[in-house]
Amino acid sequence: MKFKEIWNFKYNKPILGFELGDINYDGEIEIIAYTKTGTLLILALNGKLMHREIISNNIPIWHIKLHDIDNDGNNEVILGGMDGILRVFKCNSNHDLVLLWKHKFNASISGILIDDIDNNDISELIVYSLDKTIRVLNSSDGNLIWGQVFEDGIGDAIIYTDDKKILFACGNDGTIRGFNSIDGNLLWFKRFSNKIRFVSYLNSIKGCIMLCGGDDKKLHFIDKNTKKEINTYEFKDYVWKCISYPFPIFNKALVSSYSFTHFNQSIPFEKIDYTSNLICLNDSIDILWELKGYNFEVLKVIVINDKILIFAGTTKGNLMVIEEKTGKILFNKKKKSCINMIQFLIEKKVLFCCHDDGTISAYKLEEILT
Repeated sequence: MKFKEIWNFKYNKPILGFELGDINYDGEIEIIAYTKTGTLLILALNGKLMHREIISNNIPIWHIKLHDIDNDGNNEVILGGMDGILRVFKCNSNHDLVLLWKHKFNASISGILIDDIDNNDISELIVYSLDKTIRVLNSSDGNLIWGQVFEDGIGDAIIYTDDKKILFACGNDGTIRGFNSIDGNLLWFKRFSNKIRFVSYLNSIKGCIMLCGGDDKKLHFIDKNTKKEINTYEFKDYVWKCISYPFPIFNKALVSSYSFTHFNQSIPFEKIDYTSNLICLNDSIDILWELKGYNFEVLKVIVINDKILIFAGTTKGNLMVIEEKTGKILFNKKKKSCINMIQFLIEKKVLFCCHDDGTISAYKLEEILT
């Protein structure tokens, strides 16, 4: 696989993530990046900075969503961060942000989902926080539709769709809970001995299997209907992320573990040997392949010309493309700083990534080699 680096943008603070989309209705896609110091950066696809705006002074922004929540044909900018304030903005032709509304949580926002959760043809915002709450909000004004409270902070949530929608969430209290999407009534409950970092699912040959993992260093396989645990897989490190794919079948999953060895300042960063790994599961919940020794910060499943590829970024700064069927590394470029986010613009075949050192880089896909 061949990529050509086409530009680099450098900011003086860590860039934690970004999204791609047209936010000022001019027909052009922008890069909207957020930083550890609460500043939003808007760049053109050629890497030119067009606008910079302070959102939360010296307080990190963790999440961004671009979505047309008021159905006017233009994307709004939805931000959540450490200050616990969910903000929704319009962006004018000059890239100035105009606040539509905000909703205050009592602690850092862990994640944002957007879905027509009550089937009324209007998207709602589903937001969860370390303040122990998950809330479904009216997208037009931020008013609460319904909410639920955990015993500790909430770290992940997904929407499961079958004959009805169920909102699953997991918390630092070691629980997974499933809620009726319309009224928030509790439908599903499971408790574990330690913090659960993620909840996901896989449509196996034997039915829907819920997947979860966390600080007990185990991946748990749970029958969705009976709530019984049918299998476990042990890692050496915290079980960190899971991606179910491909849409809309969801009969495979990628699961990664995560090591905090780099927090040990007695070990030089370049000499760290990670024990974390990545596994790929099939619909028999067998492990197809395993990739060891990489601490993955971000994973993206991308389909190019009917070929499924995994775009990945690591703590050590490896930008990687992995063949989905075999786990073979097709591309591995080492950068100097941790990669926090990867996006791929399929129509232009350009890959973008951002780093802890404040860099955003762009690469043109020139050739797919197998």
